[in-house]
Amino acid sequence: MLDIKKLFSQLWPHLAIIALFVVISAVYFSPVLVGKQLPQMDNTHAIGAAHELISYEKATGEKAQWTDSMFGGMPAYQIKGDNKANVFGFFNWLSRLGLPYTTIAIVFLYMFGFYLLMVSMKMNKWVAVAGAIAFALGSYNLIIIIAGHITKAYAIALMPAVIAGVMLIFNGQKIIGGIYTAVALGMEIAYNHVQITYYLALTLMVLVIAKFVYAVKDKTLPDFGKSLAVLLGAAVLSILPAISNLWTTYEYGKYSIRGASELKAEAKEGQQKKESSGLDIDYALAWSYGIHETPTLLIPNIVGGESKAMGYDTKTVQRLDPQLKDIVAKQTSQYWGGRGFTSGPVYVGAIICFLFFLGCFFYNGREKWWLIAATIFSILLAWGKNFMPFTEFMFYHFPLYNKFRTVEMALVIATVTMPLLGMLGLKEIYDNPERIKYELGKFLGAIGLSAGVCFFLAAFPTLFYDFLTKEEMEQFLPMVEAEPDGVYAMLMNAIVEARIELMRSDAIRSGMLILLASSALWFFSVRKLSEKFAMSAIILLIAIDLWAVDKRYLSDEDFVPKRAANDFPLTEVDKLILADNEPHRVFCVYTNPFNEVRTSYYHQSIGGYHGAKLRRYQDVIDRYLAPTYSGLVKSLSAKKFGELAEILDNSQALNMLNGKYIVYHPQQKPLINPNALGAAWFVEEVNRVDSADEAIAFIGENNMRRVAVVEGADAYSAADSTATITRTLYAPDKLEYKTKTAVDAFAVFSEIYYEAGWKAYIDGEETPIYHTDYILRGLQVPAGDHTITFEFKPQSHAIGKIVATCASVVIVLLLLGAILYSVKNRKGEDERA
Repeated sequence: MLDIKKLFSQLWPHLAIIALFVVISAVYFSPVLVGKQLPQMDNTHAIGAAHELISYEKATGEKAQWTDSMFGGMPAYQIKGDNKANVFGFFNWLSRLGLPYTTIAIVFLYMFGFYLLMVSMKMNKWVAVAGAIAFALGSYNLIIIIAGHITKAYAIALMPAVIAGVMLIFNGQKIIGGIYTAVALGMEIAYNHVQITYYLALTLMVLVIAKFVYAVKDKTLPDFGKSLAVLLGAAVLSILPAISNLWTTYEYGKYSIRGASELKAEAKEGQQKKESSGLDIDYALAWSYGIHETPTLLIPNIVGGESKAMGYDTKTVQRLDPQLKDIVAKQTSQYWGGRGFTSGPVYVGAIICFLFFLGCFFYNGREKWWLIAATIFSILLAWGKNFMPFTEFMFYHFPLYNKFRTVEMALVIATVTMPLLGMLGLKEIYDNPERIKYELGKFLGAIGLSAGVCFFLAAFPTLFYDFLTKEEMEQFLPMVEAEPDGVYAMLMNAIVEARIELMRSDAIRSGMLILLASSALWFFSVRKLSEKFAMSAIILLIAIDLWAVDKRYLSDEDFVPKRAANDFPLTEVDKLILADNEPHRVFCVYTNPFNEVRTSYYHQSIGGYHGAKLRRYQDVIDRYLAPTYSGLVKSLSAKKFGELAEILDNSQALNMLNGKYIVYHPQQKPLINPNALGAAWFVEEVNRVDSADEAIAFIGENNMRRVAVVEGADAYSAADSTATITRTLYAPDKLEYKTKTAVDAFAVFSEIYYEAGWKAYIDGEETPIYHTDYILRGLQVPAGDHTITFEFKPQSHAIGKIVATCASVVIVLLLLGAILYSVKNRKGEDERA
């Protein structure tokens, strides 16, 4: 008989620790418990982008697979995922324990996921809790929460659990490791943050290479092959339930800005432009971590922390004369690291850096080298444009690497590997405290590489850093050289001194924390401090260190009452536009139209916000819509209203996208564009071209009401002044039109062309869709009265959903079988005992 009492005695310590994790998470986000909520920009963007889809589902009970809410139209599954056919989505729901999804549950899973890794490596509870807290409270993990990168956060939270499963496989526990890996990786993939999953794959690649090297050395290649086969099998099981999302994302990627451009690349003067099968390299590397920024892992304010005004708190600013004080405090950013802006540094913790070096010196297990290699690999990837030989190799030769931007995100690998190796080092000291005395040089070396560096930089801050951005140096230096004692010299020196003060303060802080933690270990090693007090001190110091830094970027002051958190209040302008029942799109120009979702919440927008818009639509933005936006803003700002009619008349791209309303102020009546071409129209002439370059150029050279351009296919049209075409039905993924024409004619539809799913029917009979006007759809319409229907039915989604459902059923059956087998074995062991 299964001994329940014995089982509970084994589980209760883990349950108590899990409860502790819930408490820590709830305390950090305590404002949530009193009815407040955290404004999260990207989460707000997601709400705005998905509003049409959510409203349609509520009204009809159907899930649309296309939305016209942004960029003229794009697949809905790129905006609002659907995990109902994926069993791992259900597991993810269970793992959150009903905790608030966008806050408390995330930090809980950060801790729980890393704790599972610690337990799988047979760490004692002290080290396991220390590692879990260290990983969870790393600054990047909290910064992305306030930014609203919710699925990214959950994907990161599951990285340690996946690593745990893979290590179990290669360390001899193939069955349990395979099951563990399949479940953890499946849950990870279900959050559908492909870039984080990609970085996880790179981490596992380093791990597997290390295991292969050891297998060659130990002459155990057959066993390595079996382990690799189990890992691949687990990966397949984890992927299949998510195949619908993955397949549609892969399919969409070929047409998005993550795929190759169809236009000929234009090289900069004196340079040869390399073709990329993915993003443009300059765009992909825009957010690269500076080489000089890397010590933020140890000292958070090494380059100023976050992009915010300096403020009045530093002693340097306080002692400035009034002429300079306000300029430095209000108009100068404390961050000078080189990126456009940042919400904060990647700080793994001063004590964790010390423990990482301790692990490098004291831990001799085989995990050490792959953890060090993965950490270095992570940093090199994050450097991006600051280390081009390595980055160019990865970008042009490594599979899928050029599909992702914001390469600084690669530091998520280090945020896992550094605490992990640190905990292995801590475990060595915990198990063999006397080693500190016998190997004092290694212990002092770890202190020197962490605390020593901190104190050295505090003492000599200008030895490696100049504390000015490139732009500031270009601005100040000529003026300072011309007048060394002038006001600009005083201002530059004040900025430098204020930033030095910020860096020095954090460097001393980090150094002191390391000295305290190392002292606790020393006293433990000489038996002056008990195991309990020494480990409690380490855990407490880690928590204090990271908690205090995290609160700089995500504090109680960032929360707002729920009633004040409406990001999309309905305005009189919205009401006026919504009253128009004729098909139209809205172009918002009082803010960057290609980086906002407020318009998308209520209207069909010319703009929007998405990291992977259609490549061809981006081409049209760059060549036509962005100049139109700039022209409109310039004329409106200068109150040159006479120029507006000319701008709208010449903006063929805006007109063919049916941009009827131009919102230039949230409280003013919008401009009405009389040139908007409507939902569909017949043209007098169709021109055929053979290249994308010819097609996009055609738009700027012709009247798109009268003529159309198609690519690689013959089409014809005939003039019929009495012909009519009217849209009679609109749903996000289904459109219907009535036509009446005396002759065969060619119709252009103000709808985005996307061949992977849209089908067209005339009177129920399928008809080919022509790629028209570079981004639109066109049909050859026969004479007479007809009904035209467009339906979006991507096979990738339909077939993928069937495969996902079947795979989910298989996985549930396999898990039930594994559980029954485990219970039966345990029962047998209890009976034998």
